[in-house]
Amino acid sequence: MNNRLNNIIKGDFKNFDRWIEVLNRQRNSLFDMENQSEEELTNLPYETSGILGEIADLAIEYGNFKDDFDTSKMYVNLYGPSLIIESKKTGGTYYLATDLEGIYLTTSFLHADNLKNMSDSFWLELFKLKKFSGFEYEENSFFSIDVQRKYPELFHTYKDTLFLMFRKFFLSHTEKHNDIDIGNFKVKWKPDEDFSKMISEICLAFKSMYKMDYQLWKITDLRMKKNDTRK
Repeated sequence: MNNRLNNIIKGDFKNFDRWIEVLNRQRNSLFDMENQSEEELTNLPYETSGILGEIADLAIEYGNFKDDFDTSKMYVNLYGPSLIIESKKTGGTYYLATDLEGIYLTTSFLHADNLKNMSDSFWLELFKLKKFSGFEYEENSFFSIDVQRKYPELFHTYKDTLFLMFRKFFLSHTEKHNDIDIGNFKVKWKPDEDFSKMISEICLAFKSMYKMDYQLWKITDLRMKKNDTRK
């Protein structure tokens, strides 16, 4: 943990016991719903979302981004609340959420068509994400059986993140798909992990996700500004 991140974490260390207590209550509630009042079941997701918001504030503070974020919204999925973190500059959306397995941070990228323009710095941020033990890459959409039969050598049981991203990108162009979705990028933390370490990793993972999203968005932004100057 670098010194700046360490200082940010220390500044909120006094809140950790409260955060842990609420997050544990949220998780335990999933196994004991019949013994909870309607009021408890209603209030706990909002209380948990408030804790996730405080954690998100730390990640935003650490990132020191030239951007503003909206963290005022959340939704409740089957296994707990999901805080929505939206960048006002790029439109990128991130979700900090709880489920049966702990806490996770996840995002996908709006401007995936600009993948072809990415420099090494983009891929370095991806490699930083992949170093987290809880990193997962998930495909959001899949090609039809006809496309899979057309390129059988590309549809074996491949699991490498880079291969799956490039397969999605190039075949989407080849097959003339309008929307390019290069997947979901997620980092998960188990409930029994060291809490300080988890908070620091959330900050680091969020920064890498944002930098990837920003680089993809920036190509679109520059293209639009260039077009405006021609009018």
